[in-house]
Amino acid sequence: MKVIILCAGRGRRLKINSPKCLLRIGKETIIEKCLKNLKENNISTKDIIFASGFKENLIKKKVGNKFVFIKNKDYENTNMVYTFFNAIKKIKNTDIIVTYSDIVFNSKDLNSLIKSKYKFTTLIDLNWKNLWKKKKKLLNDSETLKIDKNKIISLGKKTKNIKNIDGRFVGISKISSDKIKKIKVIFHENLLKYPDKFKKIDMTNFFDFLIKKKQNIFATKTHLSWYEFDDKNDLKSFKGLNL
Repeated sequence: MKVIILCAGRGRRLKINSPKCLLRIGKETIIEKCLKNLKENNISTKDIIFASGFKENLIKKKVGNKFVFIKNKDYENTNMVYTFFNAIKKIKNTDIIVTYSDIVFNSKDLNSLIKSKYKFTTLIDLNWKNLWKKKKKLLNDSETLKIDKNKIISLGKKTKNIKNIDGRFVGISKISSDKIKKIKVIFHENLLKYPDKFKKIDMTNFFDFLIKKKQNIFATKTHLSWYEFDDKNDLKSFKGLNL
């Protein structure tokens, strides 16, 4: 199993001049918390790949030279899905965990993903509304997500109609090796057809696209604490959470 940490973006909304994963949350940076969770789940350093871009040298300085770095040289004009497929070009015949680098999460949730029987599964928070109320983003940063018998049937569209949202996409997923082969083909075919769209497509909208292409994606549900850092308000709201 390989782990892809998506850390190519600039984090413009936070108005910082370094990758978001280097934000210090309490005594540790976000990336240090992530690496600790991976270590607790027996993920070897040689199996961790930083899908980097903006100021990757700062991340290297922080985490050391034990990890593989694959840079998306066009990070300014692309999004995380493009960064992901750039990072897995040469990876064959192994399952992959892919995670955002601007989230803190619980090690037990990562373990649940790893042990999941599903070939394609992503972490979903069923109690997300309490967290989004704390962040004061319930009506201005909510996305559609519908689940039917543990299968995700749609996600990723901005909405203010929160009544029918079944959960919140966290940003950590597991994809089996055979599923990786299939979605690689889907992505690259559509990148050729619609380069403007697929260079910039984000993860939830890509997952929704895959669902429409009959690729099954299942929910691994969490009731544990996690947090996402998008802007300065998130930094303020995080205080007091035990993560």
